[in-house]
Amino acid sequence: MNPAPIGTRIQVVSNNNHHNYRTGGIYRVHQVDSDGTLKAIDDLGIEGDYLRWGDCQPVGIGWEWIRGHLDARSLDLLSAFDGLERLRLRDEVETKVIASIPNLAEVILDLLPALDEQMERLRNSSAPEDDDESLENLLTSID
Repeated sequence: MNPAPIGTRIQVVSNNNHHNYRTGGIYRVHQVDSDGTLKAIDDLGIEGDYLRWGDCQPVGIGWEWIRGHLDARSLDLLSAFDGLERLRLRDEVETKVIASIPNLAEVILDLLPALDEQMERLRNSSAPEDDDESLENLLTSID
């Protein structure tokens, strides 16, 4: 991993210099040294020994964290996306983005039931040429 700014969330993935961090643990960069090492703190603010950048990797936001911090409407909106395990938006950015696009959120939330229903019909359909036409009709009706 390349050096990252103070406050960056990292996960310790190895222990090449006998540091006192738990492998697999999530920490925040607390101090950056010029010799290719850093110190990090855990969620309680406890600082560990020096750690090499090569012993860690950046951490995105995981689904468990998202589920615990967002309201039900925001979770419904996020359910429209694939790949929730490696999001990298900062907390304040995510909140501002979702809050700034209420019309987009309404369109996505209104569209999901129709798309789910259409996808179920397409899965059950036996004629591939009908699938393309049905999907085209659904997308045209949305415009």
